[in-house]
Amino acid sequence: MAKSSSTSLMASVLFLGVIAVGQATENFTTPMDTVRTSNEAISAILAEHDPLDAEGEARVYQVMNDVTDFETMSTGAIDQICVDHELTGEKCGEWKTVFGDLLRIRSIKGVGRYRADRFDYLNEEIDGEQAVVNTLAYFEGEDIALDYELMLRDDRWLIVNYVVDDVDTARSWNRRFIRLLKTETVDDVMGRLRGRIEEFQTDS
Repeated sequence: MAKSSSTSLMASVLFLGVIAVGQATENFTTPMDTVRTSNEAISAILAEHDPLDAEGEARVYQVMNDVTDFETMSTGAIDQICVDHELTGEKCGEWKTVFGDLLRIRSIKGVGRYRADRFDYLNEEIDGEQAVVNTLAYFEGEDIALDYELMLRDDRWLIVNYVVDDVDTARSWNRRFIRLLKTETVDDVMGRLRGRIEEFQTDS
């Protein structure tokens, strides 16, 4: 598949595996269970709320944290930058909170616009408390490699990162932040993130 088409497909499937019905998380005994059941749950939500309305978005938001560790996702993108720029713990924490909020709302808005036709579940690799689940997502005749990185938290597997067509989400954001900070302050960058959040919130 050409890289030019993979960009739109990346947006289509990136967050489809984030959401799961809250009660079902008790049955997530393996990383593959987490990913597979999440994908099935979000497909059901999309089918029930087509197009995704406020009620559907509320359901998505309520269950999101059951399968995704956004704090760890934010940490992977930001923590080393905080060290390099000698940011205070308070400032770094604020940045990670704002970034986590953006990741959440992107996931809510994204699933309403795009639907993967199906997933193939290829492989599961577990190394202690870390795991990777390899999948292929299909959308309108195209396919893209979508790998989920998970960590074990309180006897539950949580998604902490995505590698989409060899593009690492946390590292991609990390590089973007590093580039922006060459000409802007951390407060400027957070302002950008808050602006995107506002755009998503007002987007009908």
